[in-house]
Amino acid sequence: MHNSGDFRGKFGIVTGAASGIGRATALHMARLGAGVAMVDVAEELLRSVAQELDVAAVPPLVLPADVVSDEQVDRMVRATLDAFGRIDFLVTCAGIVRRTTFPELPPSEWDLVMAVNLRGPYLCCRSVVPAMIRQGKGVIVNVASLAGRSTSVLGGAHYTASKHGVIGLSRHIARELGPYGVRVNAFCPGGTLTPMVEQSSTPEEREANAARWPLRRWSAPEEQARVIAFLLSDDSGFITGACIDSNGGALMV
Repeated sequence: MHNSGDFRGKFGIVTGAASGIGRATALHMARLGAGVAMVDVAEELLRSVAQELDVAAVPPLVLPADVVSDEQVDRMVRATLDAFGRIDFLVTCAGIVRRTTFPELPPSEWDLVMAVNLRGPYLCCRSVVPAMIRQGKGVIVNVASLAGRSTSVLGGAHYTASKHGVIGLSRHIARELGPYGVRVNAFCPGGTLTPMVEQSSTPEEREANAARWPLRRWSAPEEQARVIAFLLSDDSGFITGACIDSNGGALMV
């Protein structure tokens, strides 16, 4: 049995691995012994993250890819299978945020956010699922957001809608894939101090938000990565089709 702290002999993919929660998750899983295929569009940043793992038990795979492209996603999954021989887990963390208010929201920006945040997880899940079905086992964590459980304070309607979609996608495929031994959950982090958040908000906004949350602070990406690791482990073996919240109590207020 592999518990939350031991992923030796496990192999998988983390998208959005160049920064934020994706970066923290890729580093954490590799340090727990997993072989990790790190995926992102930001190739230089991705390589610098991989360099932090030069003493990892299994050297990480660096796979630049745009999750909006079905061809690039399929290529990335094939490269992972070629290198590791199997795919035990997938974490879809690649995402973008835009703040445009609804009356000003152009169709092009709606399409962009939906493509990265919802088409991306769909393509990644679609591409890894055949391997997981063949194995008779696999775990997928699709990173949604507190916005998917409520609305976003830092993103627009398209961000909120895309994250609600990630939750619906995760629940539906969990029901279909359960009989094959594949678990699928949505992870809904609240306020997390990632580069994306820092670029799309002011320190004053972040302070005002934290003041409304019961825990009165923002999360570090590393905290969220540890929850994802639990969801990937056998310790959560009976959890599927769930939406796991980690938001400092923000949802209940």
